[in-house]
Amino acid sequence: MKKTTLALAVAIASLTSVANAALPDDTFYTGAKLGWSKFYDTHSDRVDGATKASSNNVGGGAFVGFQANPYLAFELGYDWLGTVKYKSSGDKVTAHGASLTGKLSYPISFISDDLDVYARAGAFVSTTRWKTDGDKHSNTDVSPVYALGFDYRLNQDFSTRLEYQWVNHIRTDGPVNPDNGMLTFGVTYSLGSPDVPKASELEVRENRYVLNEDVVFAYAKADIKPEGQASLDELVKTLVKLNPSESAIVVIGYTDRIGSDSYNLKLSEQRAKAVMDYLVSKGVPASLITARGEGKANPVTGDKCQALKGADLKACLAPDRRVEIQVKATSVQEVLISEQKDNTK
Repeated sequence: MKKTTLALAVAIASLTSVANAALPDDTFYTGAKLGWSKFYDTHSDRVDGATKASSNNVGGGAFVGFQANPYLAFELGYDWLGTVKYKSSGDKVTAHGASLTGKLSYPISFISDDLDVYARAGAFVSTTRWKTDGDKHSNTDVSPVYALGFDYRLNQDFSTRLEYQWVNHIRTDGPVNPDNGMLTFGVTYSLGSPDVPKASELEVRENRYVLNEDVVFAYAKADIKPEGQASLDELVKTLVKLNPSESAIVVIGYTDRIGSDSYNLKLSEQRAKAVMDYLVSKGVPASLITARGEGKANPVTGDKCQALKGADLKACLAPDRRVEIQVKATSVQEVLISEQKDNTK
């Protein structure tokens, strides 16, 4: 017997464009930055014969990172902070070093879905060289480092960042232990981004209309991409043929099991509502359509992904990341009529 329920399975996979500005979980990335560096607390009065300190420099660096989840990453970086030059005395001190920091990000969706604000904090292993009267003295020490910035996602591989970093109390082998502030513009590149399948037409499988994964939403986002809009436009044509004025339409969002229950539930709700709003904008009666999120509930992959990790796990769980659009009868009479028709065949 045929059923009167129509399901559209829309797979939603994790993209690296994320983005998000955040990258997919378990993703490595690399980047570089360049900008303006300034030393503070240079205290020329403590340097014999010095009249003034020149402390503005071009600064920059490079970094590699690991995105653990949409909000947390870890970065290992190298920074060139520049040189403080003391006039009259001829003294100068250069500083550079390596840092290990944790990075917390949060999306600023009310401005742009591709924009995150973030903070970094950790340790900076500085190497300084103080030069005076032909003598050179080096010193290595550990200082705290902090940073605030913005990430903006350009596409699935590249993002940009604007950041202000502060290294506190850089110890030298001289009479001054300065601080450093550095304002930089950086570019980040995601390593090993998964290939993004091209959008395809709706595929019919036993009353199920299926879209290829990765075509509807970007990673951790709820805005429908142009590829997803084209596929939903095809669905609207099908709904018109089914005469939705006589049926109720339910949009249900699902996620995979990666991440917390609360995060996945919220994301699934946002995505289901985005699909519902799009269908309404295309003429589906708002009074007949509802949306809800189920988060991690009802996975279709079962136990086959249990032994996998990282990118392999995300790829295996792709069928779980979906939105189902169900068309249901609105009355018992309609169901009985449908069943009678089916039984006569």
